[in-house]
Amino acid sequence: MELDKRTALLAAIDAGNLTRAAEKLGYTQSGLSYIIKTLEAEVGFPLLLRSRTGVQPTAECRRILPLLRDLEQRNRQLEQETADIRGLAVGTVSIASFPCISRFWLPAILRDFEEQYPAITVALREGGQEDVDAWLRDDVVEMAFCSWQPDRPHDWVGFMEDDLLVVAPESHPLTKREAMPLQEIGDEPFILEDGVYDHDIRRALQEAEFSPNVRFTSMDELAILAMVRMGLGISILPGLYLKEPYPGVVAMPLEPRVRRRLGVAVPHLEELSPAGRRFLKSAQDTFARQ
Repeated sequence: MELDKRTALLAAIDAGNLTRAAEKLGYTQSGLSYIIKTLEAEVGFPLLLRSRTGVQPTAECRRILPLLRDLEQRNRQLEQETADIRGLAVGTVSIASFPCISRFWLPAILRDFEEQYPAITVALREGGQEDVDAWLRDDVVEMAFCSWQPDRPHDWVGFMEDDLLVVAPESHPLTKREAMPLQEIGDEPFILEDGVYDHDIRRALQEAEFSPNVRFTSMDELAILAMVRMGLGISILPGLYLKEPYPGVVAMPLEPRVRRRLGVAVPHLEELSPAGRRFLKSAQDTFARQ
């Protein structure tokens, strides 16, 4: 299976759309479609299911997809290692991130990395915890800026701890408290961040053996804050989202204090590409200066 054909197939799968994948690779849509059809003829079975909404891998393709991604990653690493031997800092590093980290951490990290290594491209994906886990597991990304999870097999580089905070409308009587025991909010209407997106809050509630009066769920922290401001309930959110004041809501620490660990998850640190090693080191340096 030729490298260009493999790259074309993976681009189509990741984009879920031949037109978007073709634009990314610099092909026409018909040209990309032809490449994939020749690859299907080569392997002897269909690789993509095509529909009006896009494309997705066939069952046969899903079976070999981890091997294809591994080959793609190994090829990128080979190119970067040989360039590194020649003294060149080139390549692409693929990273994933929680949206809150993209907003508050990554701009400074990307600025400093761009200044140091202008020839290295950074490909960023954003998603929740289950997205990040899947991308790391399937070798879609080299590393992920996320929270530490106790049952994950990844190597871990810690950056900081982040408080989980109770948020309530500024007119709510609870806002007179300096800290909030969970048991005191048991009867309050509660807005819960979706468990697929965030595992830290649900784990904290489970460890405290606390069952909130959940009225709404959402994957969007800004939507949760807007609902809190409108008086639809209270919530618990990561402190990183409240680095900037949000009008109409008040944030209070939990009592006892509950924190999550933020940093970088990597499948295997020793297998990072040269570009990945440079990005992780640059990120650590930038964070240390903040």
